[in-house]
Amino acid sequence: MIRYAALTLSCMLAASLAHAETYPSRPITLVVPGPAGGTPDAVARMVGEQLRTRLGQPVVIENKAGASGFIGTQAVARAAPDGYTLLMGFAQTMAVSPATYKKLPYDPIKDFEPVARLVEFELALATPASVPADSLPHLVSWLQAGRGKYSYGSFGAASPSQFAGDMFNRAARLDMQHVPYKGSAPLVTDLVGGQVQFGFLVLQAAQQLAQDGKLKVLAVTGARRQPTAPNVPTMAESGYPDVNATGWYGLYAPKGTPAAVVSRLETAVRDALDDADIRQKLVSQGVNAAFAAHAELAGYQRAEIERWRGIVAQTGFNVQD
Repeated sequence: MIRYAALTLSCMLAASLAHAETYPSRPITLVVPGPAGGTPDAVARMVGEQLRTRLGQPVVIENKAGASGFIGTQAVARAAPDGYTLLMGFAQTMAVSPATYKKLPYDPIKDFEPVARLVEFELALATPASVPADSLPHLVSWLQAGRGKYSYGSFGAASPSQFAGDMFNRAARLDMQHVPYKGSAPLVTDLVGGQVQFGFLVLQAAQQLAQDGKLKVLAVTGARRQPTAPNVPTMAESGYPDVNATGWYGLYAPKGTPAAVVSRLETAVRDALDDADIRQKLVSQGVNAAFAAHAELAGYQRAEIERWRGIVAQTGFNVQD
């Protein structure tokens, strides 16, 4: 029996190594659980091109949007665990949703093999250009003077954008109404038009509109000022240290993908993110290269789920069915 078990284990290991030696032998599909265009899609295409040059096979970007990212994420969870279908997991789908939904059509821990964290990014508090405030303290004073008249927007219910707004609303005692939008585009439209008085956007998108004179960027979330916006203070510097809704993207494979394949992908990502040119291109998209290996990402993701559960509890958000 012992000899049989040892033989079986040796055969499995040999098969895994053989698979890794020939992997990849055909194109790889990288699923983005969101629409084409925008920051997630741009980052996926940058990473896909880097993987192509390092693995020697095309990486096809497949956008599967809908249902708060559930459709694309579930599709990868059900894919063959052979390394040819990968997921660009978002903080939203892999850490926030487990804290905001009672049931998910996938298990973000049990259904996936973490490969590597790709990037981190901050959100920016933006206001319409018409708002008569040029700093966060001035904004708070203005909003408090018009208590009950104003509202703030987010790019989706149960999103980091909503929770950043909720935390700020409570901390500053603004008593404002939350308006959830279906994506960042309609939020931006109403922000520019003055229908809502502030919202948390991806920094790069907010900066572009600020340069055109359509929005003002008053603060960023996160622990430090951003290289692309060195004059914009953090929420902590402005007196709101608990408003810390950051985001990240990670590369995942279906659970059961051979360890040697995961290791090869992890190495390719690490080498890609070490490249100065790709790091600068990522900065231009408003995100920062933030490589973390397989085991580190697994621990980080678990910690993020717990962090978001705490944030959700603080805001009084009703967990959805």
